Amino acid sequence: MSQIVETSTKCFTAGTAIGVGVLVKLSSSKLAVAGLADEPVGVMEEASFADGDLRSVRLLSAKGTIKCKAAAAISQGAVVYGRADGEVDDNSGSSAVQIGVALETASAKNDLIEVLPC
Repeated sequence: MSQIVETSTKCFTAGTAIGVGVLVKLSSSKLAVAGLADEPVGVMEEASFADGDLRSVRLLSAKGTIKCKAAAAISQGAVVYGRADGEVDDNSGSSAVQIGVALETASAKNDLIEVLPC
């Protein structure tokens, strides 16, 4: 049976431990960390700790902004791209998927920054 949601978030089953602000994809009907060339479905709003945890994901198709985990220092206003480990940075590189525009500065790796999805 199929369904639709008209909200900015959706609950999914995690396939592993995944941190807050990490871009995620679906793999075998479970959440997995999105890699460099993966099209993410959204970003984790709360951490999962094990396979089978039910967690809320902020969908990239939702109105508004998202909080993403930075892979490195990022300037405000920079276009950000998905990276390995579900993080974002401002280096487009090959195969990188554009996520949006950084609305905040990240001073270091692991900072959570506000991003306007594209």
